[in-house]
Amino acid sequence: MENETSTIIGQFEPPTAVGFGSAQKKAATPKLITALCSVLLLAAVGLAGCNLLAKPTLPSQEEKPTVTIVPGEATPYASPTPSRPPAMSSAITLTLWTTEDFFPTEADASGQILARQWQAFQAAHPNVTIEYILKKPHGRGGILDFLGTARAAAPTVLPDLAILDTLELDEAAEAGLVQPLDDLVSSELQQDLFPFARCSLGGQLMGIQFEADVEHLIYNTNKIDSPPMTWKEVISDRVAYIFPAGGEGGLVNDAFLIQYLAVGGRLFDKSGKPALDKDALAQVLRFYADGLEAGVIPLSVLEFEGLDDCWLAYVSAKAAMSNVSSARYLADRGLLKYTSFAAMPTRDGNTATLSKGWALAIVTEDSGRQAVAAQLIEWLLEPENNADWNQAAGHLPTRQAAFEHLGTADDYFRFMRQQLENVYPRPIASAYEKIGPALQRAVQDVLKGEASPQEAAAAVITAVEQ
Repeated sequence: MENETSTIIGQFEPPTAVGFGSAQKKAATPKLITALCSVLLLAAVGLAGCNLLAKPTLPSQEEKPTVTIVPGEATPYASPTPSRPPAMSSAITLTLWTTEDFFPTEADASGQILARQWQAFQAAHPNVTIEYILKKPHGRGGILDFLGTARAAAPTVLPDLAILDTLELDEAAEAGLVQPLDDLVSSELQQDLFPFARCSLGGQLMGIQFEADVEHLIYNTNKIDSPPMTWKEVISDRVAYIFPAGGEGGLVNDAFLIQYLAVGGRLFDKSGKPALDKDALAQVLRFYADGLEAGVIPLSVLEFEGLDDCWLAYVSAKAAMSNVSSARYLADRGLLKYTSFAAMPTRDGNTATLSKGWALAIVTEDSGRQAVAAQLIEWLLEPENNADWNQAAGHLPTRQAAFEHLGTADDYFRFMRQQLENVYPRPIASAYEKIGPALQRAVQDVLKGEASPQEAAAAVITAVEQ
């Protein structure tokens, strides 16, 4: 089953001071390139005259902490007491299918921390060895694709665990590729997760989201004393507010979905079939139209396909307010000045957002191996472990107790904890592929003046019902 798109990184062994090996260094290179490009891009914007970037120069980049693990020595890293005794007394090798962002590497702090966590797990479970296999995150040759093809053609190569994009987890669950976790992971863990991180289908827990990114507002404190909480305040503030409205892959952006869900709109009925609320659609579309008419929402939002497009416009001082992803803000907030954060303004001022992220799921149908795989999930989701890895990786932890380890000194983490308590479930059902394009057409028609909010909302209902 394996080809050039799937690389066996090998059984995890404690790294030496000189590194993990050339294969791992090569795999980690894209992350370094991404980080470098981000810094260079912001520097270029700064040279162009942006007044929202820290001046006169970019802050110096502190050297990332170096972790040296000597083979044979016990790691000092978090070693929680296992919630249950090892399921097997004989040696067992757990296989995990993962992506390059979630495997040990000495190239960055998050990889070093993950290496220490896995080593600590093996030290506490001497009969267990972890073998991780690197795969593409999406598409042909990606984790979901390989799970499906291996299940049909060569089930013996299937892993014990897999890391899946939460947007694809329901498809994996519907196909029977992952196993329910309700009776495998502790109730303590399940109850401590933010609700959105309990990835369920048909009332069964099919995966656990271990890292998250959400959308929120940033604003220029030189132009706004207090961020708007409602649509009415956005209009009355008379300063430019931008968000993605160009659509992603032909589907409407999360910015619209968040507003629609916040006013009580629904996407599906109890049977999972598309079921939209015409009045809620018209309300959000009316906000877009009113903002455009007031000169608050520029027509250029139709050119923004994603949050990165908005980020570039914001740091270029082309708007006083913008939606942003938490991952982008965490990565580059040290480069900003005159900028603060807030919840996205909604009709009634209710906090609302959506989450993107990755989840751990169990694939094996063997009950003994499931028990050991569940122990690994519990280990990685221990509050301190979940907090440390996410902080180093620039994401948000999904356990409430993990925020206690992040401390209270940083206002942003206090703010994000509140945001994560107000995450709406993502529309990940396959039926959304019909809803998303219809909603995007409505956004375009209203902003281009080709339809009124009521007309566009009615067209969406007609398109979805066909």
